[in-house]
Amino acid sequence: MSRLSKEFKLGFVFLLAFIFLIYGLKYLKGINVFQTNKSYYAIYSDIDGLQVGSAIMLNGFSIGMVSDINLNTTNHKLMVTLNINELDSIPNNSVCKIVNQDLMGTKGVSLIMGNSSTFSKLGDTLLSSIENSLQDEVNAQILPLKNKAEELIGSVDSLLVIVAAVLNKKTRANLSNSINSLDETFEILSKTMLKVDSIVYQNDSKVTKIISNLESITTNLNEGNSDIKAILYNLSSISDSLANSNIISLLENVDKISSNINSGSGSLAKLMNDDNLYNNLEKSTSELADLIEDIKTNPKRYVNFSLLGGSKKSYDKK
Repeated sequence: MSRLSKEFKLGFVFLLAFIFLIYGLKYLKGINVFQTNKSYYAIYSDIDGLQVGSAIMLNGFSIGMVSDINLNTTNHKLMVTLNINELDSIPNNSVCKIVNQDLMGTKGVSLIMGNSSTFSKLGDTLLSSIENSLQDEVNAQILPLKNKAEELIGSVDSLLVIVAAVLNKKTRANLSNSINSLDETFEILSKTMLKVDSIVYQNDSKVTKIISNLESITTNLNEGNSDIKAILYNLSSISDSLANSNIISLLENVDKISSNINSGSGSLAKLMNDDNLYNNLEKSTSELADLIEDIKTNPKRYVNFSLLGGSKKSYDKK
């Protein structure tokens, strides 16, 4: 009996050790055997080094651990089993995102709670995503700088080639001559400014007088502003009167008369266009002038008062 008792004790101790070993291993994995596990699932194309026992975090607080990772040999997807013991309900649009927990690249799962009013049940598959690794983030930041640096180096190299090609011996000599010419130009400008300053200084009183005269003119214009306004008002009144008068009708009549004269109708048009009529009229006026002159010179030829009568005198043209 004592022998059986020893074997029983030994077996009982071995059984307890085995139970403690299993419990310890599960505890190290983050599985509490004395607590009911609330398992959810998430499917990833790449877990980027996530391991069994990695922590599941919610706002930086640990709410569970990864209990298992299985590979689907058909589509090569990875199913991750998530034991979440600290939450009773999870919205069905929540996302399990694989993130970096430290600079060493330790992976974990960050649960991003959704806002859906429908909650997932135990054993449901949650949405999944993966955060870029630290190397990917560094590459994303460094790659544009690298490309820009390469472009800048290429541009600088091209610029140096152009400068080396342009600044040859002849060009350097021309550039030196141009600089010397600029120095001479600046010296001439300096002398010119000195002369201008001297002229202005010598004629300071005249310049002051001119400015005074200009100021006087502007003052007079300002004082005569009312007169200028009256003149402009009178001109405006005259233009309004002309606009309201029958000047358009007068101009039309003048145009009509001018057309009649040009067409040759009417006495005035004949007088202007008929040379014979003009010559006869000139001859008649000439003879009339001679007749008046003769009447003034010899009035007795035309007016003769005689009681006894007398003889008529004939007219002799000089």
